[in-house]
Amino acid sequence: MAISELRAAVEKLPGPLPSYNLLHAVLLLITLERSPLGRKRISALMELGEGSVRSLINRLREMGWVNCSRGGCFLTELGMEKVRDIRECLIGPIEVKLREIFEGSAYATLVKCVKYSEVLELRDEAVRSGGRGAVILRKLGGALVFPETGERLSNYAPRDSELLEGALRPNEGDLIVLGIGGSPRISRLSSLASSLLAIQGTGQLEAGKL
Repeated sequence: MAISELRAAVEKLPGPLPSYNLLHAVLLLITLERSPLGRKRISALMELGEGSVRSLINRLREMGWVNCSRGGCFLTELGMEKVRDIRECLIGPIEVKLREIFEGSAYATLVKCVKYSEVLELRDEAVRSGGRGAVILRKLGGALVFPETGERLSNYAPRDSELLEGALRPNEGDLIVLGIGGSPRISRLSSLASSLLAIQGTGQLEAGKL
């Protein structure tokens, strides 16, 4: 699986740990999915130093997933194939405008290949990525529910439930992770961070990081 390949590539290098991690690598790939970008623009979007961005891009170039030209860095054919593989398990993060769970914009990610669904740990992972937490929902019995209580979201927030169902179209067993942060960037990162943990399973908990 592409995410396992990425984790091995960016987190198991000899020597000092790099200043980037799996979260940055996945975020870079799904950002380049839209259009090529220059290194300075990538650095600004990810709020990662230019040296770290350069190192991450070089690592992905070595893997054959990314290449760069005067027009910016872009996904190779292999890179596009790997992103499609990631998208089999992960849709988003996408911006949604909520009115009932809380009022305002947030980023939501749909997780389809759920290996780990311990709500407290998924929320903690959002905090470790710089967020304030996450709202975790699961499609069970044909409805979005809060996994820890089984309460239907529609009982509490019917319009937001309908919005999320329409935007992400979850199937039975899928998770939706809403990142909570002080800015759109943090909301996006925290949503993605918790989602990656849900995809990878409990092995990542021992590492203490993404």
